[in-house]
Amino acid sequence: MRHFALSSAISLAACSLAFASAAAAQVVNSPVAPDAIYVGRLGAIPGLSVIDLNGFGQGTGDPSFDFTYQTFPEGNSNFPNNPNVKLQGVLLRPPLFPGTSTLDGGSAGVSTLAKNSALQGLVLGAPEITSVGDMMLGHPLDVVYHAGLEPSGCTFGGGNLCAVTAKKILDPAVGGPNTVQPSFYGGSPLVVQPGRGNPISWSPHPNPPPLISPPICVQPLIEGQEPTAFETIATHGLVNLLVPGDPLGNPALGIPPSGLLVEEQNTFFAGPSLSGSPFLACLPYQQRQQIGHFLYVTDRARAEVVVLNSNRFTVLQRIALPDPTELAMGTNLDLLAVTNQLASSVSFIDIHPSSPTFHQVIQTTPVGKHPRGIAWEPGNEDVLVCNEGDDTVSILSTVSLQVRKTLHRGLDRPFAVAITPRQTQFGYLRNVYFAYILDRAGRVSLFESGPSGINGWGYDEIIGRTPFALQEPRAMQPDPLRLTSGVWIAHVGQVDPNGQPTGLAGGALSNLVLDSGSIGTLPLNATNFITPQMRDLAFRVEASIGSDQLTGIPTDLAFDDQRNLGALPNPTTGPGAGARLNGKNLVRNYAGQWVNTNEASYLFAAVPASGGAGGIDVIDLSTKKRIDTNAHQPGIQSIPAGSAAVVMGYFRQ
Repeated sequence: MRHFALSSAISLAACSLAFASAAAAQVVNSPVAPDAIYVGRLGAIPGLSVIDLNGFGQGTGDPSFDFTYQTFPEGNSNFPNNPNVKLQGVLLRPPLFPGTSTLDGGSAGVSTLAKNSALQGLVLGAPEITSVGDMMLGHPLDVVYHAGLEPSGCTFGGGNLCAVTAKKILDPAVGGPNTVQPSFYGGSPLVVQPGRGNPISWSPHPNPPPLISPPICVQPLIEGQEPTAFETIATHGLVNLLVPGDPLGNPALGIPPSGLLVEEQNTFFAGPSLSGSPFLACLPYQQRQQIGHFLYVTDRARAEVVVLNSNRFTVLQRIALPDPTELAMGTNLDLLAVTNQLASSVSFIDIHPSSPTFHQVIQTTPVGKHPRGIAWEPGNEDVLVCNEGDDTVSILSTVSLQVRKTLHRGLDRPFAVAITPRQTQFGYLRNVYFAYILDRAGRVSLFESGPSGINGWGYDEIIGRTPFALQEPRAMQPDPLRLTSGVWIAHVGQVDPNGQPTGLAGGALSNLVLDSGSIGTLPLNATNFITPQMRDLAFRVEASIGSDQLTGIPTDLAFDDQRNLGALPNPTTGPGAGARLNGKNLVRNYAGQWVNTNEASYLFAAVPASGGAGGIDVIDLSTKKRIDTNAHQPGIQSIPAGSAAVVMGYFRQ
């Protein structure tokens, strides 16, 4: 039995001290995916930043605001412009009020860098992290840390009876063409998933909720307020007023930001009922604290993979490895593969929170010389590793985690790989998957999966190579919108549809795609099964964005995740059942149709520059034009982020 009088006094004093000490330090309360892009910064002051794609949250930031609503100075809080706060904040469950300090000041608006309580845009730096090589997001944090009053939840100091796992029922229904929503908002559930973590398909409201004192739980320490409760609608009859609209406003005309950047609704009142409610009165909910995800970052300088809280940017664990270089995450969020470039090996880390070996290295596999780029096939069949030192690619089986095949054909220092899913019921219907292997010579080699042999229909081999070379390639990611398969590549020098230089110098982003006039499986036969060939496939550059749009030479690229179907089961073509929630496959079965999982609207390009300058160029994927990210300044502004070199969204390969 709990002795509430004494323990509450002790816990109140303890949490007040904790909050005071947190206030003295540099505290972070950052927006989380799907409304965030994570930025790795190098140079003299390496570390991490977060691009806020929501813009209406109550994280750490400057609370300054003109409550006459006449002026909207740059850098001031945008949180009071959240229509839910402005028009019905006191009525929400829990209530929301404008911030009073940098601990709860709120976002400076969409496309700004999230700030810590010292109003710095670097949310993590030395000594916690000393270099940033690659990043990945894993399981939602609330599967391990939450405030529900149960053995797996809050064990000391506070807690919320209504936030127990038994009351968490995910039931995504059709939302829009590219989104799902809680079924309460309309439609029948496409799937019912009890007791699972926070879904990647929608963000909390607000994103993030404010820090509060005393915290809602002391052990584990959770200082964030619960997201706006589902009962706000179900019991109190309020409507979510924060919907897609004008995210930037026009400060020169006194017009504030009024709506979300995303084109389809992705923010819902889905939190648990408030603490103190009788258990029988607690309504089912779909999102709770702790918000955010396990964030994995390679720190080569310290020979570690650093595990972070993606909301608070606290270090959760450090995993020592020989030379952690690049990451690939299992499509079902079970394993993290890490190349060790100087050790010529791949380490596999267990990242499933319910596993007895959680965050332990379970296997290290020797591969070719100096491995760098790595990708996990979206259907959970293979892991491909680029061995830059000996011109090979190792294919590892996801069953044994051992090398099942080594590719040699036509490779010249391969360093990056991107894989698109096996086209079983979409694309060209060839029932194979394609992998794009980028080498230092600027060529892309195409791997076609099996089954091979005279009774098969895929070569399980490199079948072709681009006839053209891209100058000084830097990075590559799959095209999230193209079901027929394609990639985006960051390099130097714009090219035409045939891959030939246009004469424009500077940086470029090129969309390399596959064309085919043939639909359906193409069986191998006695005349064609020996020599790998393209078989009616051809490379084409769908678009190339050059120096007329970009501000420099991009080193990495990412896509926004604001419209995604990750709350639906993850389809697999490899061994084992797919993840029920938040899997990384690039396709989903959505109400009977096979569609792309992530309907990205924007491409984010890291463009570092000398002297600590540089930033993030944001490209509208529909127009292929760079967009303005700051209505306070004239011209088309990029997002300032000195020495930005790595950018990452949830579905990064």
